[in-house]
Amino acid sequence: MIAVSNTTPLRYLIAIGQEQLFPGLFEKVFVPSEVHEELTKLRTPERVRRLVQSLPSWYVVREVRDVPMVPLLAMLHRGEREAILLAEALKPDFVLIDEQVGRTVALQRNLPVSGTLGVLERADTLGFVQDFPIILAKLKASGFFISSSLEYEILLRYRTRQGAK
Repeated sequence: MIAVSNTTPLRYLIAIGQEQLFPGLFEKVFVPSEVHEELTKLRTPERVRRLVQSLPSWYVVREVRDVPMVPLLAMLHRGEREAILLAEALKPDFVLIDEQVGRTVALQRNLPVSGTLGVLERADTLGFVQDFPIILAKLKASGFFISSSLEYEILLRYRTRQGAK
């Protein structure tokens, strides 16, 4: 499986020490150059900057050229725009994107979307996560926003997965 990722899923999962999920779930994670630049800026947590600058084997930076400014794409940040265009070119198994407008545009363009929480849930389902509720709490503590209703649903699905084992 391959993925194309926007900034947020990489930033938050690496920041909480869950970067091993990416090579566990995906053969390659393609990252547009704009997203790579965002992940290496000084305001990005040092742990994230160091890891992406080392260019792990699963992390592949790709240049996106000739970014059209069609109205639907114009409302997105440059990283989201490039991630969607790169995904259209590569036809990945997933586009990893959290921002609602970006997700909506990707879905309208028939791209398979997942986000940070989807990556965590899939990793838990496949047995790559040791203590899902603790990782979810770390994610929230790192500044990742999860509404209380969504958190409740996610933890309910976790308990269902645990009951099925």
